Amino acid sequence: MKIVFISGVKFGYEILQHILNHNFKISIVFSYVDSKKKNYSDYASFDNLCKKHGIKNIKVENINDSKNLETIKSLNPDIILVMGWSQLLKNDIIKVPKLGVIGSHPTELPKFRGRAPIPWTIIKNLKESALTFFYIEKGIDNGDILSQEKFKIHDLDDAYSLYQKIIDIGKNMIIKNLTQIQQGNSQRIKQNSQNFIENWPKRTPEDGKINWNNSGKIIHTLIRATTHPYPGAFTLYNGKKLKIFNAELLNNNICDPGKILQIRNNGVEIGSGDGTIILKSVQIEHNQETNPIDIFTKNDVGNLLS
Repeated sequence: MKIVFISGVKFGYEILQHILNHNFKISIVFSYVDSKKKNYSDYASFDNLCKKHGIKNIKVENINDSKNLETIKSLNPDIILVMGWSQLLKNDIIKVPKLGVIGSHPTELPKFRGRAPIPWTIIKNLKESALTFFYIEKGIDNGDILSQEKFKIHDLDDAYSLYQKIIDIGKNMIIKNLTQIQQGNSQRIKQNSQNFIENWPKRTPEDGKINWNNSGKIIHTLIRATTHPYPGAFTLYNGKKLKIFNAELLNNNICDPGKILQIRNNGVEIGSGDGTIILKSVQIEHNQETNPIDIFTKNDVGNLLS
């Protein structure tokens, strides 16, 4: 079975590595050009993995370019796997493989479609979601479902833990699915449009700006939703950007939005519109991520983050 693999992110890297470890043959890999690294917080380089397995890795600016289309056509692939790619494939590519183009989406399609699914899953306070493998067709995330596996979301899950959970689930799913496709007994389930709830919009780093007048729960949720591998929630202190990657919520009656309340052994306590947040891992400007007690001192108590 001839497989073309398209991805530019960590999820795709892990899936590709797992596929190769299970002795499926990949004809070629298309990944992002190196300059795209600044655009994708979970960007991954496929250079070393492809070199190890003797696979040609073509780095592209636009997957739909005629040169890439001709390369794919020349391989006469059975399937194309798209495991983390921001550009929509045009129909010229979609119609090339004999058995279809398979994409992934970490939501319970067709309920939720669109961009930034992991951050939105946390922001929307979902208690359950799914990883869906589906056939890419014209439109966004609306093709027939190949397989779907649900998973629980816990109160302290964050973007990092969900990303890892989805990778682990995806590894098991992809081997099962490729085996079924190879044996000719895979399924195609039409999406029921009546189950659609909403389409999630693209998120930008600026969406991570903290409003300290919000409740501690809302702020803590934003921090969890935007932590690694994403850019992080942020605030300003003395005119400098302070990214927050890990924090703890204290449910109390304190209302001191943005005020540095105390330096604790386990972090720095900040007031909000309702409750307090203990900062545990931060990054100021372009310095290394660190414990905030390495940045703040007792002299900072009483000052405001904005």
